[in-house]
Amino acid sequence: MASIVKHLVIDAEKTIGNKLLLLGVRPYAGYKEGIKGEQEGLTFNCLSETMDYEKIDIKIAGLLQPPFEFTGTPIPVEFEGLEVKVWQDWNNKGDVKLSIIAKVIRPLASKQIKLGGDKA
Repeated sequence: MASIVKHLVIDAEKTIGNKLLLLGVRPYAGYKEGIKGEQEGLTFNCLSETMDYEKIDIKIAGLLQPPFEFTGTPIPVEFEGLEVKVWQDWNNKGDVKLSIIAKVIRPLASKQIKLGGDKA
């Protein structure tokens, strides 16, 4: 029996949500015939509130540097052009995992609340 996992259609916004917290950024490389190649883009490690604060990786091809300054301090972000695919990791007892790609990432304006008004 063929796996039905590859036929599933996933609604990205309903699955991972639109409230994501960027935790880290790292490069990813492509593989050809099992051999690691050149850097193809960046992987953004995020925390998804919709997925019970699960960490997820979202890849954007073609980026060699983040399009905004990221110092390592978690910041809220949004993605455009999200696509989610499901796959099974047969090296890990057939666990079902997500493969997520996007076209654009941008930081969300964070609301800063000043307590105590203008008091010095």
